[in-house]
Amino acid sequence: MKKENKALAKKKKAAARKRANAAKKLKTILMIVIPCLIVAAAIGLIVYGEIRNNLDYSAGLTDDGYIKGVEVSEYVTLADYSGVSVDEETLVSDEMVEEAIDAQLMELAEVNEKSPITTKEGDKISIDFVGRVDGEEFENGSAESFPIVIGEGGMIDDFEDQLIGHKVGDKFTIEVTFPEEYGQDESLAGKDAEFDITIKGVYEKPVLTDALVAENFGDVANTVEEYRLYMETQVYLDNVAVLVQDEVVDKCEVIVPESYFKKVKNTYRLAYEAEFNYHNQLYATYVGYYMWDDVYDYFGMTKEEYEANMDEVVTASVKYYMVMQAIFEQEGMTMTEAEVIDHILASGYAEAELEQAWEDFGEGYWWQNAMAEKVMLYIADTVVKG
Repeated sequence: MKKENKALAKKKKAAARKRANAAKKLKTILMIVIPCLIVAAAIGLIVYGEIRNNLDYSAGLTDDGYIKGVEVSEYVTLADYSGVSVDEETLVSDEMVEEAIDAQLMELAEVNEKSPITTKEGDKISIDFVGRVDGEEFENGSAESFPIVIGEGGMIDDFEDQLIGHKVGDKFTIEVTFPEEYGQDESLAGKDAEFDITIKGVYEKPVLTDALVAENFGDVANTVEEYRLYMETQVYLDNVAVLVQDEVVDKCEVIVPESYFKKVKNTYRLAYEAEFNYHNQLYATYVGYYMWDDVYDYFGMTKEEYEANMDEVVTASVKYYMVMQAIFEQEGMTMTEAEVIDHILASGYAEAELEQAWEDFGEGYWWQNAMAEKVMLYIADTVVKG
């Protein structure tokens, strides 16, 4: 797969940080405005239900997950996928598992307002801030108990660096300059500003115990030992997926059928636009202003970059599923409805929600993805580990 342009990758990461930062702020506001999170969840279900009704995730597929009207053997020249050699530690290691566990535990982190640590890059902290330009407070320039990860890049340049080296309770003032192109508020573009900062606390991840596992990850494990085994499996499968992409899919020659490409691209476009509209509207509902100007701003790209990136993503997706289907057919594999249902349940749906899953994504989508997973696991079983 072609390597992504570095400048574009940097812009995408910055936009992702901006979305993550907005999501954090919105989550804080939702917890204040709507104490009952079930209400917030219901809002999401209603809106996303409408979105799903307008999307056909099974477009271009037969009900059993094959690409409609395409003999993939005529479009795909398979590379040798038997006995792919790999260093076992690149698939799973204790360090990888611990990093994955730490990431999940940080999602459960709570603020310690008595933490003795001195802040450093990578710390997640809670701050109050009040911004001023020419001595006057400006709109949307203040917040209380605002969560921020130092060095993540969610704030304007030089803001986060000046949070390093402080302790809980410290009050100080930082000086920054808004970018010359500042889409959130053009009146602030290029202006110098001061922010009065108060360090409220430091987020600390909880201790991993059987009780915590049962309470938060009970759908997959009930003890620390079971949870570690589950995470080890997930890390392994994630890395196998990367291996299959790099060592199998990228080495196959694939001609992309234009008709199927157009159907998949249309689904991607509608999904991206739905995501943008949903989050922008939800943000505006509780904050009072829109976070992003358009879908291009949401993803941190120009229109041309957005279209080029979508073409690249869709092409990669189409190639992946065509290669998976080609191997499935060449190996004479079969798929049962029970296997597809297992795949749906593993994706997060409960048994009582199976009918909704079929309705949300269509039969073709689930059968195609179950087929691809079966092929991926087949390849994983043939991997030669060094």
